Amino acid sequence: MTTCCFCSSVNDINPRPFDPLDKHQQFEIANYETACSEGGSFYAKSVAQDAFPPHFFRRKGWKINTKTPKNYTLGEALGLDSALRAHLPDFSFPLSHKSSKAVVIGKWYCPFMFIEDGTLTSRDKMVNSMFYEITLKQRESLPDKKNVVDKTIRFKSSGSKGEEVSKGLSSQIFERLKWEEDRVGWVGGDEKEVSVTRVEEFKGGVEGWRKFGCYVLVERFVLKRMDGSLVMTYDFMHTHQLKCTWE
Repeated sequence: MTTCCFCSSVNDINPRPFDPLDKHQQFEIANYETACSEGGSFYAKSVAQDAFPPHFFRRKGWKINTKTPKNYTLGEALGLDSALRAHLPDFSFPLSHKSSKAVVIGKWYCPFMFIEDGTLTSRDKMVNSMFYEITLKQRESLPDKKNVVDKTIRFKSSGSKGEEVSKGLSSQIFERLKWEEDRVGWVGGDEKEVSVTRVEEFKGGVEGWRKFGCYVLVERFVLKRMDGSLVMTYDFMHTHQLKCTWE
């Protein structure tokens, strides 16, 4: 803010990278009502006491017009189905299968600014995928070291031309996923392998058994763009939820 001839003016600064923890980037938008207006207009104020919104937002009486692009389609996302999650996947499948059929137990949409999608800029994501779909799937699976959560937030993979492509979630979204798993008993840690000791007793017929399988409950978060293309998956193994079977 500058002062000249008893008047104060606010000088906007250049845009900075998005930071959800920076209060100087947070604004409250409220209805702007006057005796002559019929409503439908707005104004904004900064959450931080020593900050001001950008010029467009801090002027009073601005309006919003909406238009839905043709490629902008969002399905229904009701969050977590707690009852379905507690039911657990069907365990009536043969040992020849490495896992049960995956069941979708939750669905959300995440704004693009919380996702790192390779070399896509914020402008690219606004045009191609303003929101990203997150689904939570549940299955019984044979233990696989590839499923171990290693606390990593950013991932690297190879693109179509062999180049290294970075994919990632903001720490706020990643912590939200972990919280969703923590509240149903998932135990995190720095170890890449977990040892579980338990006793299983075969109660079958006199013919005995020839095959034994031990399955662990796996919950997978799947991140997709609005066009349905896959960005990444992330698995949480619930080693406290083990099921064993014989054949």
